[in-house]
Amino acid sequence: MRPGQAILTFAAIILLAACGGPDGPLVPPLGTKVPPVPAEGLEHPGRTRIKRVSTACSMPRPSEDAEILGIMVSHGNALSNIAVAGQDEETTAAFIHVDPGDTPVYLIALSGQPMLWVVEGATERVERLIVQPAPTKTGPGVAVTGLTASRVGALNPNACGQPYELVHYGAEHLFQKLRSIFRRDDLRMVGVESVGTVRAPSGKLGGARSSRNGPMITTDAGNYVIRDSKPVRVNPNARNFTVNQFRSFYPGGVVMVHPETVVSTRPVDVYDVLPAEAGLIQLVEAGALTFVPEEAGYLINGPIPRIPAGLNGAHSVKFGLAEGVEKPKGTFNHSSLFDAATGECLEGQCKWLEEISRRDDEYRRQLRRRR
Repeated sequence: MRPGQAILTFAAIILLAACGGPDGPLVPPLGTKVPPVPAEGLEHPGRTRIKRVSTACSMPRPSEDAEILGIMVSHGNALSNIAVAGQDEETTAAFIHVDPGDTPVYLIALSGQPMLWVVEGATERVERLIVQPAPTKTGPGVAVTGLTASRVGALNPNACGQPYELVHYGAEHLFQKLRSIFRRDDLRMVGVESVGTVRAPSGKLGGARSSRNGPMITTDAGNYVIRDSKPVRVNPNARNFTVNQFRSFYPGGVVMVHPETVVSTRPVDVYDVLPAEAGLIQLVEAGALTFVPEEAGYLINGPIPRIPAGLNGAHSVKFGLAEGVEKPKGTFNHSSLFDAATGECLEGQCKWLEEISRRDDEYRRQLRRRR
């Protein structure tokens, strides 16, 4: 077995355990580390940068017999233990499974959010992988594992289009652009919002890494999942609420890789606490958080390394800080932190709402004075 294959085999084992099978936890406990595996083709393990091939939508030409596949996604349906854009940004993961064959494969992968691409299968077929990272506050964030650094190149963020604009025919636009760039009518293209596995070079979507629940649907009336082709409301007061949320949002589970096995566009780090609901589960199981069903929130009753990244939108939650507990590090974004004893807003969305209310009151006072 080649070193690169050993890396991927281990990553797959961790992924299956993370999906909550009988032999493994739903998510790895706090502090779980992946044993180092010798990485092939990395001159400086953990610090190897992906070479930028162009600032525009321009790429090295594939060989004449190469099969070309373009992949355009917003995010992966699994979480990554590797932070490719800092501890306060959520990184998701997706797999590119290369099927056996005799011809070379040329891949272009665009992501709208920080992403870890895991390339597996017949990786010796991959002639080149060109990635387009997502723009973030800390710089372009994307990492690749499973390929040598010499076979990976990067574009500038949004050089070939914005993956999160799929609803505006972004994938079709990119498809036509790539056909023009490479002058190849046989180029294949796949564009989806969320992906677990893309098979190359066919572009077929794999379904092995999934849960029994469909994707989460967010409405003003609450969150729903599709189960047996019917919408089922997720009860935020249920004690298994966090687990249900995690399984619905991230049917691919958690992908665990060692940071020294990746090439990336910027320095990577291992999350102190996994992002989103996976991090909440870690903290609950560690005894630092307690889920309070009647409040549909969490009591921080002990010190925690930091607030999980990605608690925005439908992922947002309420935290109560117990007396004597230090306020955790991290960005609350759409989530809120309250003093558990007094109910005072300490940080997060509740602060924004207070400021909006204050400005509204001031505006009304000004109107009354003008009358």
